Amino acid sequence: MNKAVSLKKGYETYAVLKGGKTIIKFSDNSDVVTDKETNPIEIIPQNKNKEIKFIPRGRNNNMMYDIMKKIGHNVTVGSNVEFKNKVIMGDGIMVYRKYRDKETGKIVKEEVLPDEAPDIFDFIANNNYPLIRLEIANDLAIFYDSYVEYLLDQNKPPKIVQVKAKEATCSRISQIDEKTKKSEWHGYSAEWHKGSPEDVIATPLLDRQSPLFDLKKRLGKIPNDNGKTEIVNDGNFIHNIRINTPGRFYYSRPYWWSVFASGWYDFSSAIPVYKKALIKNQMTLRYVIYIKDSFWDKLYKSQNLTTDDKKAESRENFLKEMNDFLAGEENAGKAFVSEFRYDKIKGFEDKDIIIEPLNNQQIGGEYIEDSEEVSNTICYAMGVHPSIIGAAPGKGKSINGTEARELFIIEQALMKMYQDATLEPLYIVKAINDWPEDIYFSVTNCQLTTLDAGTGAKKNTGLTPETEEK
Repeated sequence: MNKAVSLKKGYETYAVLKGGKTIIKFSDNSDVVTDKETNPIEIIPQNKNKEIKFIPRGRNNNMMYDIMKKIGHNVTVGSNVEFKNKVIMGDGIMVYRKYRDKETGKIVKEEVLPDEAPDIFDFIANNNYPLIRLEIANDLAIFYDSYVEYLLDQNKPPKIVQVKAKEATCSRISQIDEKTKKSEWHGYSAEWHKGSPEDVIATPLLDRQSPLFDLKKRLGKIPNDNGKTEIVNDGNFIHNIRINTPGRFYYSRPYWWSVFASGWYDFSSAIPVYKKALIKNQMTLRYVIYIKDSFWDKLYKSQNLTTDDKKAESRENFLKEMNDFLAGEENAGKAFVSEFRYDKIKGFEDKDIIIEPLNNQQIGGEYIEDSEEVSNTICYAMGVHPSIIGAAPGKGKSINGTEARELFIIEQALMKMYQDATLEPLYIVKAINDWPEDIYFSVTNCQLTTLDAGTGAKKNTGLTPETEEK
């Protein structure tokens, strides 16, 4: 790998381009995803009259916004996150019934139309559930943690009337209670970075291992831990939808965050800064001008100049005019006339002015291989094949349509875990609102096909196997 910069250890390192004077900033983000603060923050929320201890995240309790800033500054990371969001979203939600055929004994799946289940489709439409799914998909792809809020009515027993997505960047959970062995509260604030925010709203947090079971107990659908069937007074609850990672008791730590800890993110971000500085400081020189020393005496004599100040001014004006002549776009194609004489004794042309174009060896192709390497490594860490989103896959530089189609299908299959997670709230509502037992939900996907099938893509609902004729 080429060595273009000399580095010094430190959190914010400054690198000097070798052979130049340009200084570029080389940031160290290896600990941006480290939970440095372990002590909980004691806060009295706006809607409570007692202190609750919330667990912070990262430097200054601002890790989530730091990561979002890093994503926005890196082309590869940002593109990968957007791609994963799109795959998680798929083509939309399908409601279907599932039952066993009495004659054949096979499981039958039938799509449900809006007029067949108006309550379900009204709930999905009234809550703008596609937007909620998008919020969940974003948070899961980036943080492995997402939060939704269930709002209930005043009926006995209550029903869920609304579902809201809660920003993961603004969400913190409380310290594990010694008695219940669970985090009991969700704290929502946009000012966690201030240390002790004053706008925190605390909401009961459902058991993160079995949220539906916990909600049923709270709403009196099944006996609670004391063996009693009671309805709690709370009118809303928070459900933490997450991709679990080992050893993390409070917040998940996505595996793809290794791009920060390993330093690959820093290298990827440094390359465009270096190339920008290179183009700005080296590519501006297009010509070198050689001027014979005796030329100046001739110039001064032709202008009848005798004082040093006048000569210096004349020299400066001539050089400025020469630079303007060569650099101006409007002068492209013009000819420059310079006198010379042939020295018969020495046998060479004696020129007063020689103008030669610079053949800059660094013309914008620097670090192409390094850029490909770091892009492929980041894509590898994020589980996105670089050929799908346009990054260079290696020496081949291209893949055929069959390979691209298969890679996309594999990506959809691997993201099913995330797709199913975005449907969890609907199954919670189904259980609490007593929707029909045979109702199920799935995410439909775009199924790419070969050209001989007569179309480039079709919708795969998952109701029948791909190999079965539809």
